Amino acid sequence: MIGVIPWSSALKTQADQFGDLVCVSDGVRDLTYRELAGRAAGLAARLLADGVKPGEPLATFLRNGIPAVWASYGVKLSGAAEVPLNPALTEDERRYCVSLANVKRVVTIAAEAPFFRSLGCEVLAIEALSESLGDPAVIPSVEARAWGRILFTSGTTGRPNAIVHTHEMNWIANLLQRASLPITPAPGTRVLLMTPFTHGASLITFAFLDHGAGVLLLDGVDLPSVERALDGGIDHIFAPPTVLAKLVSAFEGRRFPAVRVVFCGTSTLTPALYQKTRAIFGPSVRVTYGKTEVVNPITILPQAATDRYYRAAAAGEGACVGWPGAGVEIEIRRAEGGLCTEDEVGEVYLRAAHMLAGHIDQEGFHAHPPHGFHATGDLGRRDLEGRLHLVGRTADVIKSGGYKIYPEEIERVLAGIAGAIAVTTVPSEYWGEVIVAVAENAPGDWESAARAAATSLAKYKWPRAYVTLDALPRNPQGKVPRARVRALVLDRYALVDGPRPSLVPRSQ
Repeated sequence: MIGVIPWSSALKTQADQFGDLVCVSDGVRDLTYRELAGRAAGLAARLLADGVKPGEPLATFLRNGIPAVWASYGVKLSGAAEVPLNPALTEDERRYCVSLANVKRVVTIAAEAPFFRSLGCEVLAIEALSESLGDPAVIPSVEARAWGRILFTSGTTGRPNAIVHTHEMNWIANLLQRASLPITPAPGTRVLLMTPFTHGASLITFAFLDHGAGVLLLDGVDLPSVERALDGGIDHIFAPPTVLAKLVSAFEGRRFPAVRVVFCGTSTLTPALYQKTRAIFGPSVRVTYGKTEVVNPITILPQAATDRYYRAAAAGEGACVGWPGAGVEIEIRRAEGGLCTEDEVGEVYLRAAHMLAGHIDQEGFHAHPPHGFHATGDLGRRDLEGRLHLVGRTADVIKSGGYKIYPEEIERVLAGIAGAIAVTTVPSEYWGEVIVAVAENAPGDWESAARAAATSLAKYKWPRAYVTLDALPRNPQGKVPRARVRALVLDRYALVDGPRPSLVPRSQ
């Protein structure tokens, strides 16, 4: 067991080795390694002088940009537990997260200070901190077992829980992330990040900066900035399917041969989207699986294996996310607890050195059992090659007409017909649940195209109704909560039940 984590020593080594090289750019301004170390150490020194204790929950609330990076490093150096709040959170969601994690201090912009002060928090405005430079050499190492980072689950099935990781687990996760990179970054290598730094973008940032590479951190998918970056020789991109869909729509017919790796994860990559991505970036997509409780990478599907999988006819249920990463154990269990056989679908259980220390809910902190597995709530199977295929979520399984149906399977078949399609259900006395396909950004003929596509499925999996919404609801992580989709459908439509169910608009 590690006693202390030398975050400050590692950052000083970066500054000494890479000095005036640019480590982070936001497309307008640049930050060098030396400046990163100085600003992070300055923040850490201020926090320690203010009495911040090891493992103390300390929130950051910053949009993507240079301050988000050095503030995260600074909180880590101080030994506190960073609680990165997604900038997309509503005020009610922020209030909930601050209360759940028992946050008393927040690093944010001055304009947000009144809100957090209203919650009883001490606020450090980032504008007043940016010129306070420090020396990482005088910042002590931190306690390994102290809380180091607190993240929140997506809340797709209820209010989020706070997931606690120690500094030791964060250190190991960073080492594993670096070890799993398909191409070792180096000075001159640059990665383009567009998703919130509070989540997966920060993991890639830390790994790339350890090697002296550069990070272009944009605040969202700004297509002109993305195009300039791609034309300028960016060679790595982190783009989950929601981002890829925007890129392939904007750059159809273009080719960007400089891109060597497209990091992809967080949700299912459909075959249609993969083929469009491949036409633009070549066979460069690398798929991984990660969770708040066991951070990326849990599994890895390297570029060549990803290409082989998506260019072959899909066999069996689910989407392939690859083989277990270093130090990760995976079990697929039946509902009664026994282990599943090859290709049998069950719940995915995980164990790893970099998994959660515990979680916080409204009843308090619950330590994860020593050496215990984490029940993910994900349904999956292992194939003949040992690869994991994700099939769906236990909470989302549809029970209709006596059958168990996975909504993700239907969504994969309907993908590409509209801007986005989510499958949900409405309760039915006759069927148990009636399957409904809900589209946003849908062309006029989408229903007929969707019905035709659905015929490739067994008949009991066909949606019984097709609904269009102006926009699907999304949480701050960009995921579509099925419960909220169902609520919108039920608010607008009533079910005409029976052997041939249908939805009719409610009278206004």
